[in-house]
Amino acid sequence: MSFFGTGGEDWVELDVDLFDRERLGELRDWLDDAAPRLEQWLGSDYDIDIDGFGHAVISAGGRPRYEIEIGRDGRVIFTAILNPEGPL
Repeated sequence: MSFFGTGGEDWVELDVDLFDRERLGELRDWLDDAAPRLEQWLGSDYDIDIDGFGHAVISAGGRPRYEIEIGRDGRVIFTAILNPEGPL
């Protein structure tokens, strides 16, 4: 964080990229720790694709199953990805 401004007005500049990198690191750490539980829960091997914005997609059985992210409160959020060929 840096402070800058003119006269009596000061502005605070936050490094938003730093927050994103920290959240991405937390997500990677969580996925590493949870790997055995995820494999047991999914019932098969799985792949994880992580983008640069702190989201991960777990694919199993040849299709994306869940999107995972770390919420602002630090909790892990799983969102199911519906199968386009399956029932609603």
